[in-house]
Amino acid sequence: MVVGPPLWDAAADATAGPLYDTSNATVSVIIPCLNEERLIAHTVRHVREQLHPAPCEVIVVDGGSSDGTVKAAERAGAKVVRASRRGRGLQMNQGAQAASGELLMFLHADTELPADAVTQVRQALAHPRTVLVGFRPLILDGDKPMWFSTANNFGKTWYGPILMRPLSWLRGLRCLFGDQAMTVRAADFAAAGRFREDIPIMEDAELCIALHMAGPADKARHRGRGRVRMLLDSPARTSGRRIAAWGEARANGIFALISILWLAGAPPRELQRVYRRLYTDVR
Repeated sequence: MVVGPPLWDAAADATAGPLYDTSNATVSVIIPCLNEERLIAHTVRHVREQLHPAPCEVIVVDGGSSDGTVKAAERAGAKVVRASRRGRGLQMNQGAQAASGELLMFLHADTELPADAVTQVRQALAHPRTVLVGFRPLILDGDKPMWFSTANNFGKTWYGPILMRPLSWLRGLRCLFGDQAMTVRAADFAAAGRFREDIPIMEDAELCIALHMAGPADKARHRGRGRVRMLLDSPARTSGRRIAAWGEARANGIFALISILWLAGAPPRELQRVYRRLYTDVR
């Protein structure tokens, strides 16, 4: 199931070109990480063994870990790419360059996918106007759902673009984040310019806007704006370890501040400054 669009969106979908045959599209799962020795093997094995059908490959992009992340990922069966420097946008871009899949799924090291994730993204990206999909989030503290943070993350999918680009929202823009396992056609990702590498955070929201504005690379099927969709059938389950360590109120306050600065057009240098001052590593 996918979020029902406004009437304009439904009409635009109906007039787009024929569906792609994505029933056997290959999927590359790309995991950027830094010092994730404790979690990375579990995540890689989960993707390789618990997803049916399985992706064609799992690529772990290491940002210069000082622990045993690389060896743990290799033992679990991942292809490891050593990034030229740390930075989530850069790491994901270098993972995409190394990927062979027709569809690229960007996954956080502390996120688990539903078992039918590959089937869901194949079906959603069969629609030529759809350029990016992600799963609804479920944030957990251990096995306990963090309902406030989950609801806030879920709601930002809509209220983010409503606040910043209401006309684009009507035309299919939604705001997805990295813990929702964002998935894109490789051709569309390259045509839209990939992830920004000059910002430490909000690179996921920037990609949503870039893909929406660029639209599908295959202009023979659809020449207009691209559609960003959130899949609702089953969640991507993400660890709330940072939120729990910071405290839920403080964590969501930090996220709100970063979002406001980004919406206000803060330059990358300012985002870097705030990020370094407020964000602390939690592993």
